[in-house]
Amino acid sequence: MDAASVFLIVVAAVIISVVWYAGVRKRTEVSSELQRQYAEQAAETSRLLTEMSAQLADLHRRTADMQRILKDAE
Repeated sequence: MDAASVFLIVVAAVIISVVWYAGVRKRTEVSSELQRQYAEQAAETSRLLTEMSAQLADLHRRTADMQRILKDAE
């Protein structure tokens, strides 16, 4: 192999490395953004479930009160 062939192989390897590194960086950025979105969605879901749980507890309390009132009315 002459020097020109080795030089072209090295340049090609460097270009491939740069393209690969850029792809990895882009996937990492997208992955970080998705993780942030998932964390936000999980927090919102948790908040909604807590709110729903409170509403169900209130409904249960009111239902028990109504049953007690109906039983006393008999």
